[in-house]
Order: sequence, then C-alpha cells, then structure tokens
Amino acid sequence: MSLALPEIRQKGWQALVKELGYAGATKFMLLFDPGRGDYVEDRKGILRETTIEKIREDLLKDYFFLIPSECLSTIGKGGRHN
Repeated sequence: MSLALPEIRQKGWQALVKELGYAGATKFMLLFDPGRGDYVEDRKGILRETTIEKIREDLLKDYFFLIPSECLSTIGKGGRHN
C-alpha cells in the first residue's frame, strides 16, 4: 500500500494520539530536531552514484499509473510534453 505524504502524516498523527493522547503526541512531535549540517552537500553525497536513468526507472516502476501514457516516452530522455 503506497500512501501519499499527507495520508502518512494524518495516519501517523492518529497513531500517536491513539497511543499517547493529544498531549503526549504533541510532546513527542516537539522532540524532533530540525537537524544540523548542510543538507545540500549531504544530498550530493547520497545521490553521487544515482543517474537520471535510475530515477526514470524508479519513477516508472512506482508511479507509472500517474503518468499520462503520451508522456511516458519522454521521461528522462530530455523530451518535454506540453
């Protein structure tokens, strides 16, 4: 089952409230730290070995049902669909 980000957020919040109550769920969320460091540089390191073809393959594998059929041949091939 693949959920969209808003659905994940909603279900996650509901699970927290169910287990911890509203006050506990709120406290739990406040524990999250925005992080440190340089996200852009970290991301470059993570994606160093990733190619546009790999991204294309992943998109087609996981999200092909959202892509209009007339656009499929242009994804990651430098083409555009207007």
